[in-house]
Amino acid sequence: MKLTRRYLLALGTGISAAADRSLSEEWRRVAGATDGTVGAAALNLTYGRFVSLNGDERFPLASVCKLPIAMNILALVDEGKLALNQEIEVLPRDVVSSVSALATRWAAQRRFPLNEMIELMVAQSDNTAVETLFRVGGDRPAMEARFREWKVEGVRVDRSERQCGLDRNGVEHYPPALEWTDGMINALIAKTSPAMRYRATRRYLDDPRDTGTPNGTAQLLARAFRGEVLSKSSTAPLIEILKATTTFPTRLKGLLPSGTIVAHKTGSTGTVKGLTAATNDSGVIFLPNGGHLVVSVYVKASTRTDAARDSIIARIARAAFDAYQ
Repeated sequence: MKLTRRYLLALGTGISAAADRSLSEEWRRVAGATDGTVGAAALNLTYGRFVSLNGDERFPLASVCKLPIAMNILALVDEGKLALNQEIEVLPRDVVSSVSALATRWAAQRRFPLNEMIELMVAQSDNTAVETLFRVGGDRPAMEARFREWKVEGVRVDRSERQCGLDRNGVEHYPPALEWTDGMINALIAKTSPAMRYRATRRYLDDPRDTGTPNGTAQLLARAFRGEVLSKSSTAPLIEILKATTTFPTRLKGLLPSGTIVAHKTGSTGTVKGLTAATNDSGVIFLPNGGHLVVSVYVKASTRTDAARDSIIARIARAAFDAYQ
């Protein structure tokens, strides 16, 4: 029997749809292993195949926010408003002692090259770098304008990570950002009780600010990797920086074959009274067939262990990898 091209295309479409349904079902089984809410999205950049689970639900970004903040800074470079070799001053309000190589150097050095700050912010999740570059990049109004310009829906960056931390830890009254110092912020948080932090974390989980949907995050990554939002000279280094991410290799990369390249950004919040607001990882997996697979996974409001939450993300990523490789 002679098979027509239309028949073969229809057959291929049917097979792809069945595979996508199978992946969605597998994701639901994996998500059932946690008491929190799991959101995920996968997009094959070569064939356009797309699957999501709770794809339009909002999840706290945590440090995933560092990706769009970096993209905004690179857009400013493209526009000639900043230069990668430009020395950027780190102000006292920007210094965050936790997870920051820049903070350890700040006493002796107050200015750092912009390209180094971007790399530290994304690849090592440097918290001093993100405070500085969120400020330099124009804060919330600039991010809102960028998301409109990029035609990306479902991702919001409203507050600095430090302000998110204050709010999530139950600090209700704090001075203006211009007056902040690392010691002051730590002292304010130390005065809150576990019960206050727990209630604040619950409020944080209901807050639409500084959140992303799996679908929106996948869209952001897809547009970035396709070169649709930044110049070639900015897109290429952004991808290399994402490849160099050192944080949480137990998440998207955790169950992938050894040597698989993943360009990604992780995000996490602390745990209070057993409740972890956010455990995230979003990025692009480089497939053996030469294709690229966007995978964005969020886990919120879980009381499971760190290893259990990371395992959820790893299993979802591996299922997508197996379906699309």
